[in-house]
This record gives sequence, C-alpha cells and structure tokens, in this order.
Amino acid sequence: MDDNREQEETKMRNMLNSYTAHSHYRLNPDSKMVERVVKGLVMRKMKFGYAYCPCRLVTGDKERDKKIICPCVYHVEEIERDGECHCNLFIGDNYQTKDEKGE
Repeated sequence: MDDNREQEETKMRNMLNSYTAHSHYRLNPDSKMVERVVKGLVMRKMKFGYAYCPCRLVTGDKERDKKIICPCVYHVEEIERDGECHCNLFIGDNYQTKDEKGE
C-alpha cells in the first residue's frame, strides 16, 4: 500500500508540475503546504478514483464533483482574487506570504 501511495504521490507531483509549467500559476513556495495537499489529493484519488480537491466536499454527484477535480474550476477566480487557490496549492503573481500581508 505504501509503495502504491508513494507512486501515486510522484505521479501527482508530476501532474502538478506539468500544469504549472503550462499555466500562469506556480506551486506554493511552502513545500509543507504542497506536500499536505498532494497527500490529500492522492488519498482522495485512491478512495474515489479522482484527485478531488482535499479542501472541498465530495457530494457523490459525479457531474457536480467533476468541478472539484484538481485543478478545480474555482482556482482561477480564487487566485485572481486572493493570490492563491482555496487550498493554497496554486499561487499567482499577486501572492503574498503572511509576513508580507502583515499577519
């Protein structure tokens, strides 16, 4: 099980790196954050068959749930508005760390 999970995590990282290489977005520079989301995506892929965003609720309605397959349909708007997607995996040019925001 662990070997399979590690293989899936490697595949997931490769998919995410490929996506960011061909988009306007980058992965969060916080590697612990990225790792946590990758593990959540893999867990959901193994459980449900798809890499559903770990920050969103899987409803069981396939048509509705396909919107939350990573990268989800919401990430573009969230990054434009907040500098990062809801689960903090993808960031845009307007991303600020908590220190930069003064938090």
